[in-house]
Amino acid sequence: MSGAASSPACAAPSSGTPRTGVLIISPIAVARGDGGWHTLDLWARDINAQAALVPVTLVCPIQSTIEGNIGTLAPSITVLSSDAQTLAAAVARARCIQLPGNAGWRGARLARQVLALARRHGTPVFLGISSNRARTALLNSRHQGLARRARALVHYVDIRFTQRWLARRCTGVFIVGEGLRSLVHGVNTNLHVGIASWISEKDIRTDRPAPGSAALRVCMAGRLESMKGFHIGLDALALLRPQLTPQITLIGAGPEKAALKAQVERLALEHFTLLEPVAYPGPFFTLLDTQDLVLLTNLNDEQPRLVFDALCRGALPVCPDAAAYVALGLDQRLLYRQGDPQALAQCVRGLEDPEVRAELRALSAPLLQRHTLDAMHADRLAWMQASATPSPS
Repeated sequence: MSGAASSPACAAPSSGTPRTGVLIISPIAVARGDGGWHTLDLWARDINAQAALVPVTLVCPIQSTIEGNIGTLAPSITVLSSDAQTLAAAVARARCIQLPGNAGWRGARLARQVLALARRHGTPVFLGISSNRARTALLNSRHQGLARRARALVHYVDIRFTQRWLARRCTGVFIVGEGLRSLVHGVNTNLHVGIASWISEKDIRTDRPAPGSAALRVCMAGRLESMKGFHIGLDALALLRPQLTPQITLIGAGPEKAALKAQVERLALEHFTLLEPVAYPGPFFTLLDTQDLVLLTNLNDEQPRLVFDALCRGALPVCPDAAAYVALGLDQRLLYRQGDPQALAQCVRGLEDPEVRAELRALSAPLLQRHTLDAMHADRLAWMQASATPSPS
């Protein structure tokens, strides 16, 4: 890892302009405040880890304030606006560039502009796709009216066309999890499959005291939207009764909040708590310390970082059997058939025994050592360096 930090981010293109570091184009806003630049806590943690390995320049929207849980960017990160002159100078100085790949054509206007500038300077460009936003639009509209479903279909086509258009013109594409591989199949063969993990070694604390209560403690966390499948988790937990009545915590905010609360009432689920989003990492890890199982009920293809958040605090992630999770090497007892409440309920029953959970925590320990935030960025950086280095003739 130290070798990656001391080496250039990418091979410098053959030009007289001095090049340094990685230029990251991001749609996530920042704001200037006491102590420097502020942004969403999750994004700050991610980009700060990358900046510890290589100089980073960030081009993004600059606002007066940021709503939500806030983190501070590392002082070494240079923040720039996207006006034409500033952008052209930033591209000319960069050794390589990272573009976001989750938007539609209009949302990708800046990415297309940067691509044109990069081509002029011979700068390597890498497209990042972190989730299947196109399919999310369809999944979130499934039970809506015809007009909403039609708009979702247009949005799907828009994103998919834009992703492939950008991928075809980039040096390489990095994705999050095996489930997203098909998004660029046949368009760009230089593909890096990353494992989403935002934990550091100091976060890992899997030993935990015996719970004060015999009740199984189960939580779900994320944006409250249909794609996340929280309704499936609630249905599964209702099927456990009367033999098992777990303590249930749901963390998040979003458009499905009212529907999920109504479902809890309809199912007469006891011991249910709904929390607003919790700041990451400290308060969120403190909450995970009190949980036995974390249910991942996603209906989409991406691989959430929540898998490793749970494991690093001694909670077990219960995951769909989709490609993004199977590829991680999780024990089969932690997997269930995606979208199936009966299968999820059966999986949870198999994890009721504390001795079984302790065994699975021990078996999962090697995953934590391999998949940290630092390792994720170091692996990606090494791939970018190799991709941007000309092959010897």
